[in-house]
Amino acid sequence: MTVRKEWLAAQRGMTMIEIMVVIAIIGILSSAISVGVLNMMQKAKVDATSAQLRTVGNAIDLYAAEKDFPTDLREVVESRLLKEKQLVDPWQQDLIYNQPAQRNSDNAYDLCSKGPDKTEGNDDDICND
Repeated sequence: MTVRKEWLAAQRGMTMIEIMVVIAIIGILSSAISVGVLNMMQKAKVDATSAQLRTVGNAIDLYAAEKDFPTDLREVVESRLLKEKQLVDPWQQDLIYNQPAQRNSDNAYDLCSKGPDKTEGNDDDICND
């Protein structure tokens, strides 16, 4: 009989408190991991936007070498140096193009993305250098 009692004691399940502790630990770990992943995704979008601005800037410079600086980015698309989808940033906002430059007097034009907050004129705007 003592062997049976020991076997039954070993087979008893987890208590409700033990289950709640495990669930709490899983919740804490998943929230910490998701915050890290979201921050990495945001940084990836900013890096992708910087690369996109360089590509669009190169196309504008090629266009200007053949003609003059475009008054609108659609002119560069019509000349087949860019595709329409390259004029939209990762936050699905149109790129901002100003010629002559208003932000940086060293450049002939401004090329910017509104950034993560989708509002123009904030510190998170991403612009050509």
